[in-house]
Amino acid sequence: MALIVAVILAAAMLQGAVGFGFGLVSMPLLALMLGAQSAAAVIALCSASLSATMLIQNRKAVHFGEAAGLIGAAAFGVPVGVLFLAHAPRHAFLIGLGVFVAAFSLYSLARPTPFELKDRRWRFLAGFLGGVLGGAFNTAGPPVVIYGAMRRWPPERFLAVTQAFFLPISLMVATGHALAGFWTRDVLTLYAFALPGIIAATFIGKRIARRLSPDMLSKAVYGLCLVLGVMIIGTNIKG
Repeated sequence: MALIVAVILAAAMLQGAVGFGFGLVSMPLLALMLGAQSAAAVIALCSASLSATMLIQNRKAVHFGEAAGLIGAAAFGVPVGVLFLAHAPRHAFLIGLGVFVAAFSLYSLARPTPFELKDRRWRFLAGFLGGVLGGAFNTAGPPVVIYGAMRRWPPERFLAVTQAFFLPISLMVATGHALAGFWTRDVLTLYAFALPGIIAATFIGKRIARRLSPDMLSKAVYGLCLVLGVMIIGTNIKG
């Protein structure tokens, strides 16, 4: 339990520092330790608490038009992702998770300069894909992160809109997990143990962001995620 909680808190500090990455870091590790369904259930509950705390801290910078479109589209994607999680074979699920984590890590490390996206209607596609990935892997962030980069959001808006998106998506995903029977005594116990630290981690993450270069921090994290993704793929292909 101590190791699992340590992973959750480290991932929460990362999101507190750079605005996203909680599921991307915690899901691969917890899926190996707890199994896919229990890991997803714990992370969704923790993600909701983390995003609520960060949204309160950054509420003044929220752009409600962008957030509402993303959330509305994601509502259609979350059930698709939860169904995949409930019915996919364990090895197929983990290979899919590994491929996704490794691919997005490579994309982020390469840092291609995205062209400017002026049409806000693309937020519906980004939101839907985020909902699918959130329901399946608890990693709803990448499509929204890419969309925000292409829309050239300033840092304050990026942080506020992503948290305004993550909170309801995490609640939708957690509800789907409850209905699918993923909530167990162990899941709720882990969440209860992690909750106080998650709230504290958001403030610690903000202090880390002031002391360290966010760019260097994110590169180190993506490098770690790339290694994790490759390890998960290799282990489950052999299995």
